[in-house]
Amino acid sequence: MSKKIVIINGSPTPGGNTRCLCEAVLKGVKEAGNEGIIIDLASLSIAPYSGPSQAEDDMSKVTAEIRTADAVVIASPLYWMQFTGQLKVWMDRLSTVGKDALAGKETALVACAASPAEVIEKNLLGYYRMCFIDSLGWKDMGNVLAGGVYAPGQVMGMPYTAQAEELGKEL
Repeated sequence: MSKKIVIINGSPTPGGNTRCLCEAVLKGVKEAGNEGIIIDLASLSIAPYSGPSQAEDDMSKVTAEIRTADAVVIASPLYWMQFTGQLKVWMDRLSTVGKDALAGKETALVACAASPAEVIEKNLLGYYRMCFIDSLGWKDMGNVLAGGVYAPGQVMGMPYTAQAEELGKEL
């Protein structure tokens, strides 16, 4: 039985390094015989969290995809040592979905930065684990931390793309 993998792209840069890594993960997902989708948060309208009675927006579409997913890949460039604003708004809104509706997911992190991979690990990996592994109880399936990439598409041809594809196969 095939699995459904949802890749949440928090990058606002079309064709950027994060998007390239998302596509590599998706390629691996499909090569493994599974189905996958990339959701580009920057192309959606998701309002910041304003309490339990949230106005209707594109969050409901994302939530519908996540509810039926076996695995959720979190993808973001490192902005000011953290996830992008688009991804953080989505994360804040997850509290309106309910922990039970999100239970039992596998997850992985794909992140890139101009900074070295050690900086991504120090500033983002722990926060990702705290939010998705510790808080939601998702099962960590690994990560790709692409350091030293800046210009959009620069990650192509680097070992990170092959690592992302392999991660997609393992999900």
